[in-house]
Amino acid sequence: MPLVWVYDVSFGDFFEEWIVTLESDLEQLNILSSQNHLEVELETTVGRVLSHYQHYYETKSRATNENVFLLFSSPWLSTYERSLLWITGFRPCMPFRIVEKLFVGELSSDQVEKIQSLKADSTAQEKVLNKEMARIQESVVGPSWVEIINRMDTQVVNNGEVDQVLGIIKVELRDLVIEADFLRGATARELVNILNPVHAAKFLAATARLQLRIHALGVKIDADRMES
Repeated sequence: MPLVWVYDVSFGDFFEEWIVTLESDLEQLNILSSQNHLEVELETTVGRVLSHYQHYYETKSRATNENVFLLFSSPWLSTYERSLLWITGFRPCMPFRIVEKLFVGELSSDQVEKIQSLKADSTAQEKVLNKEMARIQESVVGPSWVEIINRMDTQVVNNGEVDQVLGIIKVELRDLVIEADFLRGATARELVNILNPVHAAKFLAATARLQLRIHALGVKIDADRMES
């Protein structure tokens, strides 16, 4: 039986709801990071925001298992947002740029050393995933695909050769996305652990603000294009 493509908008619906949650998180982070608050209050809010991101990745993981190809097309995102994706999400190095811009001269030598070590580890893992992505991309035009295209007929489809090759690529892409999301999440959590509560709140606020601005800009660009 030939492969049937199914369009599942469930993650797209979740994403729209999650964006609203992110806006609420940003509002709370802005309030707390701009005033004097007890560390325990800041830590509670930071923990809640991290749990929202964790919920995002858990839901995305389920969507990845269901249809990883849909995650790579991400129809719930704007054209601009999709142009910035790295393996269906932001690059793991992005949080370091935010921290470096926000806290120039404010971090202790110990914090700086830990962040540099974490950055080196994250960059090394990112390179490994880049190589894996390149290998998978090359396999799409490898011998199996060339052979199938050259012999494309009813018998080939009925024999399930296309489904078999797509199945292998689906598993490889699924594992790649899960590893990339794990790296993204782990990097952000470890950065938060290195920062003090005030800096952690400011870091998460800046991250949320950047995501929301990119999303809003992308939506506007697509809307303007449709009108023209």
